[in-house]
Amino acid sequence: MNELYVAVILIILGVLGYIYWLYTRDTYIVRIKKKEIMEFKTSMELSGLPFITFYQGDKAYNFLLDTGSNVSYVNNKSTLEIKSTGVKDVFMGSNGVDESCEKVNVSLYRNEIKYEHSMNAADLNAAFTELKKEYGINVTGILGCDFMDKYNYCLDFKEFVVYRR
Repeated sequence: MNELYVAVILIILGVLGYIYWLYTRDTYIVRIKKKEIMEFKTSMELSGLPFITFYQGDKAYNFLLDTGSNVSYVNNKSTLEIKSTGVKDVFMGSNGVDESCEKVNVSLYRNEIKYEHSMNAADLNAAFTELKKEYGINVTGILGCDFMDKYNYCLDFKEFVVYRR
């Protein structure tokens, strides 16, 4: 009879240990508030690129997540509302030539969260037109490492999400 109790207790401990392991193993993003997770699985399936959609009012704007860029950019030809800071800057364009840009402030919304961020505004029509032709996605800007750092976001290419740490 004692052996039966020991076997049952061992089975119960094993099941509890397994449940604990399931809960703690690589499930950090499961425990994050749902509104702090931004998925990009669909854009990866369609284009192989991570795009996140933000909003200003009812209008949707797609931004490319670019960890290779230390600064975020917005196309100054888009309909996105931007606030000029009056500060000018220079960046190297995709053709390797220095181009002028302006520092602007942008307010974006996603899942009831407001994101206010300083970006460089430049004429990015040529690059974004190519993305539109190739992937069918209207791109408004690029979110660089400065955005990810400011809002404490991490990219997870296993789950195809960006989540707040």
